[in-house]
Amino acid sequence: MPRILVTGASGFIGSCMAQQLAAEGHSVTGLDLRQAGFPIDWHCGEITDRAFVASVLRETQPEIIFHLAGLIKSPEAESLYKANLIGTVALFETLMDADMRPLVMVASSSAVYGRASGREPIAETAEIQPITHYAVSKVAQEIAALRYFNSYEFPVIVLRMFNLLGPGQSPALACSSFARQIALAEANGGGEISTGNLDAQRDFIDARDAVRAFILAAQKGSPGQVYNVCSGKATALQFCLDQMISMSTCRIEAKIDTERIQSNDLPIQIGNAEKIKQATGWSPQIPLEQSLADLLNDWRQKIKMEKQ
Repeated sequence: MPRILVTGASGFIGSCMAQQLAAEGHSVTGLDLRQAGFPIDWHCGEITDRAFVASVLRETQPEIIFHLAGLIKSPEAESLYKANLIGTVALFETLMDADMRPLVMVASSSAVYGRASGREPIAETAEIQPITHYAVSKVAQEIAALRYFNSYEFPVIVLRMFNLLGPGQSPALACSSFARQIALAEANGGGEISTGNLDAQRDFIDARDAVRAFILAAQKGSPGQVYNVCSGKATALQFCLDQMISMSTCRIEAKIDTERIQSNDLPIQIGNAEKIKQATGWSPQIPLEQSLADLLNDWRQKIKMEKQ
């Protein structure tokens, strides 16, 4: 079995990836700022620290790298570029210096499409129109990564993930914020939760389905290609909130907080997954309702542990 390095292995998608690969019997090394609570080989440090990354590469000699390290949100724009762009360049430059050519699977985002969003499913050929610093940093990350393929035939594949869901997701994102607030309200016998714009429609995909897409793309995808990872369906945040409230064990009232409404929020975004389906046979298997239930139950368990 190939030796595998997962960067960002203690994060939301990274931890899901590392645990799945380990369960399949692969030799997995995790690289992140902190160690998560599952048994793989861990190296803790900064992805932009080339000396640290070089030492990890020398020790592990990876044949596949799932590059999931990065930031989604930060109050400082510079942090997004450092984590998503500079970290990616540092990884590739360190690999080049070490004369190593593992397959590198780069995690990008549907945020790169920005204003290209609309009611028609977005294919990989759609125009790139980023509208946030996060989106721009992911566009730059993609360009930087694919530069190593174009210039040096370095094996690189980019996956653009649409809106992820599932246990372990950060409460900085809408559905996880809803789940956390509902779990807290349940612990207190009921209450009110705050939301932003509930009319926005997104293409949700379970993180565990996204992990399967990454693994299949590593096995069957073509270097130099970009693949969407999405469901091909748009669902309003209102539906997600209503689903989780219907699962609640107590009375929950939702109130819109105008400070949570983003001026540059897109009304709708749907992806087209035909390219990755044709290349790998992948399709999502976990229903949205199950993703939401698992997310809510995960927060219930966390809140219960916090109160012990």
